[in-house]
Amino acid sequence: MVQIVGNYKLQKNEKFAEYLAAMATPEEIIKKVTSPGVTTELVVDGNTYMIKSSCKNDVTMVLNQEVDELLPTGVPIKNIAKKDGNTITVNSSAPDGRKRTRIYEFTDEGYTVTLQAGDVVAKRYFVRA
Repeated sequence: MVQIVGNYKLQKNEKFAEYLAAMATPEEIIKKVTSPGVTTELVVDGNTYMIKSSCKNDVTMVLNQEVDELLPTGVPIKNIAKKDGNTITVNSSAPDGRKRTRIYEFTDEGYTVTLQAGDVVAKRYFVRA
C-alpha cells in the first residue's frame, strides 16, 4: 500500500484550464489554480481524506458517505468517494444535474488526479514535496 499522507507540489496540468472553463469557472479562479507552485497536503483521519491546497480550495472526502462540497465558483455539489487500493474515485453531482468524476491515483512518487465532466477530461500531476 502506497503512503498517501504527505505534502505534494503540482508538476503539470493537462487540459485543466479547459476543464474549468467547461465548468463555468471564472477566469481569475482558473489563473489562480493553474499557476505554477500550487502545493497540497493530504491528511487522513480514519475514513476521512482531506486535501489542503495552497489555493485555499480544500477538499474533504469521507469514504462511502455522501459529502457536500462548495466549489470555488460557489456551486454546491454532492460527492461520494470510494477507495480501491491506491485509487480514490469521487463521483459528484451538481444541483443542475451535471455530473463529474475525479480519480486520484497514488504512487510512491506522488499522485495524479483525472477529472472528467461530460466529454472534457483533464489531468493534474503532483509529486512529493
